[in-house]
Amino acid sequence: MRRLLTGILAALILLTLAACGSEKTDAGNDGKEEDSATVNGVVNCMGDFLVLLTDDGTYQVFDFGEDVDQGRLEEGNSVTVTYTGELGSEDPVPVAVSVEKTDAV
Repeated sequence: MRRLLTGILAALILLTLAACGSEKTDAGNDGKEEDSATVNGVVNCMGDFLVLLTDDGTYQVFDFGEDVDQGRLEEGNSVTVTYTGELGSEDPVPVAVSVEKTDAV
């Protein structure tokens, strides 16, 4: 009986450690594996989200990623937005992971 309990306890410890390791790995990979793309345009409106008037004349809405410094941006700035997600999607809205000012052409 004691060997059985020891075996069960060892198995539970291994499963717990394996689960903890895989959670960290999955969380780290999700953010890194997601494809990103870029789009150029002019900041049309800022608030809790970014509205960009793209170079092709469409409006695109983005949530801000946690590393985006919104304090450097103003309406009217020409920018390149690196984002994850799909342009035009409302659920979920694409996320701007980087917004860099560009020279207006």
